[in-house]
Amino acid sequence: MAKAEPNPPAPFPKKEGGESGASDGEGTGPPGASPSPPGGRGEGASPLPLFAALLLGAFALLQALATNNFPDLFIYRIGPLLVSEGRTPYDVPLVRARVAAQFPEENPKLDSLVNNCGYFPPPLAIVVYMPFAVLPWVGAKVLWAVVTAFAAWAIAQLPNQFRAPGQAPAPRTLVWLIVPLALVFNPLAVATVVVGQTPLWSVACVVAGQMCFDRGRTWFGAALWAIPFVKPHLALPLVAVAWYLGGWKRAAAVVAIVAALNLIGATLAGGSPLYLKDYFDYLPTAHKAVLYNRAEMNPQITSWNRLLFALGGPLIELTIVTTVAGYLVWGGLVLGRVALAGERPSAAWALAAAVAGALTCCQVLGYELLALTLVVPWIRDLFAGGWKVRGWAAVLLLLSQQIPMPLDAIERASGDSPSAVMRFVLTVLGSSRPLGAMALAVLVLVGPVAPGPRADGTRPGP
Repeated sequence: MAKAEPNPPAPFPKKEGGESGASDGEGTGPPGASPSPPGGRGEGASPLPLFAALLLGAFALLQALATNNFPDLFIYRIGPLLVSEGRTPYDVPLVRARVAAQFPEENPKLDSLVNNCGYFPPPLAIVVYMPFAVLPWVGAKVLWAVVTAFAAWAIAQLPNQFRAPGQAPAPRTLVWLIVPLALVFNPLAVATVVVGQTPLWSVACVVAGQMCFDRGRTWFGAALWAIPFVKPHLALPLVAVAWYLGGWKRAAAVVAIVAALNLIGATLAGGSPLYLKDYFDYLPTAHKAVLYNRAEMNPQITSWNRLLFALGGPLIELTIVTTVAGYLVWGGLVLGRVALAGERPSAAWALAAAVAGALTCCQVLGYELLALTLVVPWIRDLFAGGWKVRGWAAVLLLLSQQIPMPLDAIERASGDSPSAVMRFVLTVLGSSRPLGAMALAVLVLVGPVAPGPRADGTRPGP
């Protein structure tokens, strides 16, 4: 790998009146930190984000009015709904009874939804999903369609976000015109809309929050970055990214909003902020009672322990302690890579390292791989900086994780005594999700930390 000469961080552009652009944190931040030029401003706004919003929003609206889908949205909505009835949402039998009434099955199996659901998000989610609970179910589904349209609009702007000051936007070639649509119209994204899962709008909140930070609206951005903490184990690296890009004040704003929402939610659910302790006592055993969440049972899980088990190693079910330990290891590797690089990482690389580490360290399901779309700004910089081989490798790994893997159907077709070839195929497919996530994490870790063009116009790539 060609090693670029150490490159000092680019200065922030001055605001009118001569004030530094780093208004919401301490210091000057990394090259590529806010304020980066928001996509579409001063460059001619593209109609693609609006087109993506209308198309995906229309699809979600059709699902809302014509089908009985969105089971996960139904479960997330149960939290504030039960609270409004004076009940706790952290009651698995009660939640399953509500789910069975809305999504009945004549002969539910062991792995059916009604036998594998519960309310597990932190109290923060009670507040976040409250607007859905005040509406009837059909109205809540329509609101979900509106949220989906917003998410599509925001994600379609991702290729032009997390840029260094003065860095040119993504080129308006045919490929980069297709990318915004491909980010929201792929099998994984569409599947998350149909089931009502969170990855699409979590990614959208990261993008929209960054757009707020770019415009100096710290608290709006922090509020948007707090929403992904509906799944705090995945969102935890956002605190480090916020600190790196915007200083401690930005990180503190995110933490403050997350803490406030959790305290409010705990008070609503249990009458006191101390109810948070009851939630932490409930979570470990209740969450693993769902077969989908267990590494030994679900080949779609993305974390390192699933890969270890799929390749014949010991079974390790991740807990809060082991997840935090994984983050500490990943954080040490990231800091070591930065020390070896001899230059400060770009905003795009910092974001890519955060999301790749989260999906490797956390025991989560395959649909969370949609978060890997946040690696796109780093891929953009790879191509802009001349790192084409690495860029295409990242593209292929990203695309491979967007393809549905019908592992259950293949296992059923192979029968009780599969051949040696079929066993090999099942092993490969059974490890494809965590292997792909880990391969992309390694590519980010060993790849250039500031791959984009230099201030003098030179390209650091080979």
